[in-house]
Amino acid sequence: MYQVYALCCGEKDTTRSQFLYRDGSNDVCTIAFYFWLVIGPEGPIVVDCAFGADEARRRGVRDYRDRTALLGACGVKPDEVKRVFMTHLHYDHWSGHDLFPNATFSIQRREIDFWRNDGGRFALFNSSADMTALAAVEHLTSAGRIHVVDGDWSVGAGLDAHLLGGHTPGLQTLSVSAGQDRVLIASDTFHFYENLSARKPVQVTVNMQQALQAMERIADLSHDNPDLALPGHDPLVMQRFAGVAPGVARVY
Repeated sequence: MYQVYALCCGEKDTTRSQFLYRDGSNDVCTIAFYFWLVIGPEGPIVVDCAFGADEARRRGVRDYRDRTALLGACGVKPDEVKRVFMTHLHYDHWSGHDLFPNATFSIQRREIDFWRNDGGRFALFNSSADMTALAAVEHLTSAGRIHVVDGDWSVGAGLDAHLLGGHTPGLQTLSVSAGQDRVLIASDTFHFYENLSARKPVQVTVNMQQALQAMERIADLSHDNPDLALPGHDPLVMQRFAGVAPGVARVY
């Protein structure tokens, strides 16, 4: 049986128009920054790395929470983590990779290729990235710490990855089978619950058609347990699930 935790390392105020495509409202909304922890019989798996305090200050993130403390509330130390599942390589997911010195990072090939090429070239895309952290992919590859994957794949018993694309070309999600339920760490397939219900992707999207198709896939995968499809940045996650510690909620 797996345990699944949402770990929130901070928040930032933004506008609805930034995160709901063609929404004309400039009303303020709050975006939460998550990474995720799955604990099973083979040890902990971290989903995404989030970012450190310096990047939080640079990006205007408030109420930053130390990631080591968040993991510690779940009984996990960063150097115990051997596997990190990367949904994609935007700064808020990849910038903090160095917290996990003993981990191997699973990343889709087309995600790596995108950032080596157009993702890194065009400001429209690279403004959402930490280019220094992206450069570390090459070093980590040479060190044998990047696990390159192509398409859907099995992460382990009861753990399945789905390549969905849209938001970025190599966006992948993690499905966790927990008893009769399925927890779906959907990441930025939809940032807010409203993105999914209204079928409105965020503005920061490489392929809008794929983003809509990704939402349809999420809806299909979570048909039996829609409440366990987890958005990438919605503060409501911390309200809908039981709190363990400040910034930590147990999803399952």
